[in-house]
Amino acid sequence: MENVSARPIRKVQRKSSTGELHQIWDAIAYWTSDSMRQQPTQERIHSFLKARYGITEESVNAMLMRCLDDQLLLRDTKQGTRGKLLGKMVEIYTIPSSLKSEGWDWYCTICHDKGIVTGCVSCHRVYHNDCLPEKLRSDSLKCPICTEIEDEMSSKNHNLENLNKCIGFVCERVKFFVPENLLLRKVPVGLFQKSISYQDTEVEPYREALIFYEQMSVGKMARKAQNREYKTLAEFVADANTLFHNVQVFHHGNNQFPAPTLKPMQRALMHDADEMKNCLQCFLYSNEQPENWYCLPCDPPHTLVYAKQKGYCYWPAKVIKKNEDGRKVKYDVRFFGPPYERALIEEAFIKPITTPVSSLSLKRTAKLNSALDELENHMNQLNMSKSPVPVAPKNSVVDNATASPPKKRLKEMMLCLEQTAKQQEKVPKPAAPKKEAAVAVPVVEQLAEEPAVVDAKEEEEKTEPELPVEADMPPELDANRNSVTSSDSRKVVMEESSEDAVSSSNATNGEVSNANAECLEQLRQKHAVEVAKMQQAHAEEIKKLKEEHRLQAEVMREQHRVAIEETKAKIWCCQCFGEAILYCCWQTAYCSKECQHRHWMSDHKLKCRRSR
Repeated sequence: MENVSARPIRKVQRKSSTGELHQIWDAIAYWTSDSMRQQPTQERIHSFLKARYGITEESVNAMLMRCLDDQLLLRDTKQGTRGKLLGKMVEIYTIPSSLKSEGWDWYCTICHDKGIVTGCVSCHRVYHNDCLPEKLRSDSLKCPICTEIEDEMSSKNHNLENLNKCIGFVCERVKFFVPENLLLRKVPVGLFQKSISYQDTEVEPYREALIFYEQMSVGKMARKAQNREYKTLAEFVADANTLFHNVQVFHHGNNQFPAPTLKPMQRALMHDADEMKNCLQCFLYSNEQPENWYCLPCDPPHTLVYAKQKGYCYWPAKVIKKNEDGRKVKYDVRFFGPPYERALIEEAFIKPITTPVSSLSLKRTAKLNSALDELENHMNQLNMSKSPVPVAPKNSVVDNATASPPKKRLKEMMLCLEQTAKQQEKVPKPAAPKKEAAVAVPVVEQLAEEPAVVDAKEEEEKTEPELPVEADMPPELDANRNSVTSSDSRKVVMEESSEDAVSSSNATNGEVSNANAECLEQLRQKHAVEVAKMQQAHAEEIKKLKEEHRLQAEVMREQHRVAIEETKAKIWCCQCFGEAILYCCWQTAYCSKECQHRHWMSDHKLKCRRSR
């Protein structure tokens, strides 16, 4: 990032608040409007502010002086064109169209207020010393936002296309519950009247130019993401903070509009930014949602565990983040199986994925079986991508798994699996040949990756390997039911030739592929029927909503017609335009005796048509 100036800033950037600016600018806009066409003198500005906001003359003079010092008002002398000032030279106030900037913002980034501020040496942001931590209070300030951007650029190399695509998803989602224009103002109308109402008013361009150093909007962030301009996630967070800062500065002292919209938007943007920090690929998959999106591996892959939530049994999950709060350690996990819920689980209720299923006391249900199937699919894809399942640090509970056997035990285990596949006619998923063992069984790949050195003599002497029993097998092997318990079958396996094992495996693979094709066709047909039912229900629901909308519109039109007729039948005060209760003469009525007295003393006593 480029330095805005070689000399750090520490001075008063603004003396006037944006609330004062809006009030004075409203007064000038009122007197120079097409309906008034008057010169905005100090006297007229005071009359406007006193009638609308109840501000005294001394306060108005102080506000005008502060705005002049900030160069947000210009003083000029012109000839009066109407009224008492016709032909006279009067002093008026005008609004500048632009303002020369020194390279910094005018309001504190944290509290959004005026005063003595210190500017960052790398960007336009300024801060009060009281708003900064003590370690950052310095004349050569580098703000936390710039520091975070530099750290992220030096430490992380995100896929820029995926990063900008995720940011585009966030911006599109925020647009649904945030107004297009966050700078609408509620301006009081009905000047010089007893009852004052409020209406939304569009912002004139000069207000944004004179209040904001850098203009930002959700649409602008979406365009930057579409053009792949974001290099780091911290840049997007900085733009979001600039947007929040601009809205807070613009509506400073008036929380009628931004309060119900800005805070939900801020929470949504910051939450999505934290999710992208945890795992960018998970965030992208969850928004695009391709087929079996939760089973797709990330880079680097997440640690797999069994997590137990209160009221539920142990469930397979991915570890998204590890939270350490003093001595308490909690795991932020996301469970397998729809709806892929998140939870913070204490370390005592976390077990490694290699834990035997029989020791977890699982209650088999349809949802749990679906989650275990997704876990198996995820581990298979990890094996195909040659990404080993990560393990937690040695000090954590997740790493307390049993030690892996040596290579000799691995070899004999694979021979046992091949023999079992040959003897059984119907096997859900046969074991792969000896050379492809790392692809077929995820747990075996984990065993094969760990180096082990064994003596040749020891290998010859030990003929019977120590295989786990069926109840102690991991979930992947337990689902396939490929365990062998008899020593006789192991001896037969040692005598079988590798060619017979390969031919048997190929025949079984053909049967499995045919069964998978039939199952896939049935699922497609079932899916088509369900889609047709959902479309029909959707059409019926739309038809019902349209009918309800039509009936509601008819009721509202009738109510509107009745209200118009009642309004036409009323008589209005000719002095303040309120509802009249006192009648004088033809087309002359009043809402109170005060209005009647003022109107009578002005000129009505000469024009009154009432017979005397």
